[in-house]
Amino acid sequence: MRKRNAAVFVIAIVPVMVAAQQFMPTSGAPVDPDTRFEVVSIKPINDANTPMRTMTTPAGFESSLPVGGILRQALQKPDYQMVGAPGWINTERYSIRAKPPADAPRNAMSVMLLNLLKDRFQLATHLETREQPIFHLVMARSDGRLGPNLTLTSAACRATVANREEAIKRGAPPLFEPNDPCGSGRNSPGLFAFTGSALARLVPALADLMGRPVVDKTGLTGLYDLTLKFAYEGRMPGIMGPLGAPPAPAVDPDVPSLSVALQEQLGLKLEGARGPVEVVVIDRFERPTLD
Repeated sequence: MRKRNAAVFVIAIVPVMVAAQQFMPTSGAPVDPDTRFEVVSIKPINDANTPMRTMTTPAGFESSLPVGGILRQALQKPDYQMVGAPGWINTERYSIRAKPPADAPRNAMSVMLLNLLKDRFQLATHLETREQPIFHLVMARSDGRLGPNLTLTSAACRATVANREEAIKRGAPPLFEPNDPCGSGRNSPGLFAFTGSALARLVPALADLMGRPVVDKTGLTGLYDLTLKFAYEGRMPGIMGPLGAPPAPAVDPDVPSLSVALQEQLGLKLEGARGPVEVVVIDRFERPTLD
């Protein structure tokens, strides 16, 4: 029987950038909104050379990132859906260590972080829906033809994905074969790729890269394999926003811009529009009480 390791998520942002894993909410039963860490320690970081990193395990949470990274994880919102955050959240850093209750469910992390920010940073927010600039993701060609880097997933991979989804419905953990790329994905400066996934997986990545919401209007359904290579412009897909951005690699004149790559490689394009966007308005966010 294969032994499964406990989930560990680590981001390290150091002078040489290590590939970052974006924070992902975990599915599961609804979490009690009052779920809190049992123990929290917050201390200032005064040495600018201290590596920036964050680690989440079943045993606890540790972070030396600027507070903005934790705020984004707690709210599960990118920058374009947050309004009113003070500028210092992306520069001031604290060493934060927190221990969750022994019975805390796996999907409680964002709730516990949100309560940590409320208790120690006096975070107060409210939701609003505002009319804002957005993008529509549409087919680039009048005949609906896809680009060479966007193809329907193979029948074998579709069957694998279906089996995983069935396991989840039964309450069993889905099995992933280490050497099977089906259902995998990766992103790095100027690259976004996945196999065996709905096109909806691309939409939030494009929204992060463009800095505004993207609505899928392609009408494409089913599972696809996709590879998008484009000129890196300083942002990475993911809730980490600008904190997840490595130093820019050397410029390759042969790599197209994101908009050109979308059309040439995927047969898609972004069209500007306006639409309702739910935003989190930050009414209060103060420097923390320290230990």
